[in-house]
Amino acid sequence: MPMTRAPAVSLALSLLAAPMAPAQETGAAPGDPERGKIVYRTLGNCVSCHGWAADGKAGVDLRAPTGPDLRETALDEASLTEVIRCGRPGTAMPYHDRAAYRDDRCYGLVMADFDDAGKPVRGKTFGEADLASLVAYLQARVIGQGKPTREDCAEFFDNPAAKACSNLK
Repeated sequence: MPMTRAPAVSLALSLLAAPMAPAQETGAAPGDPERGKIVYRTLGNCVSCHGWAADGKAGVDLRAPTGPDLRETALDEASLTEVIRCGRPGTAMPYHDRAAYRDDRCYGLVMADFDDAGKPVRGKTFGEADLASLVAYLQARVIGQGKPTREDCAEFFDNPAAKACSNLK
């Protein structure tokens, strides 16, 4: 019995949509820049080394090492994610993935590949949603944004009268 036009169109559309469904399910969830700002300020403790403006100037903990200027980084989304997840072995940049270096997910290395002096530093760990949000925050509000302004500072601290903003124009 021949198929009528309506069921044939319906069948064709369902076959076209079927291959796209798994790709949508396995794709990384988009991050929330507002949540990412919170992760940057508190959970990830990024502000200690990179500073409130992420410009590599003195962070809030003056004993902490100075981090690179993230406002001028050339890292793309995948590279940012990897560096935050895995840190940078041999530097003060910590890893934030609970399972980092237990298997070869980080640069193809495991903890046994490092001597005691070169072992990666463990930071505060957080999940994939917070990682995606942190990357979204950096991409939306930090990378390529130029020199930090008073408005940037007020937005970061959620306070236009924040002391940290007093020396900015």
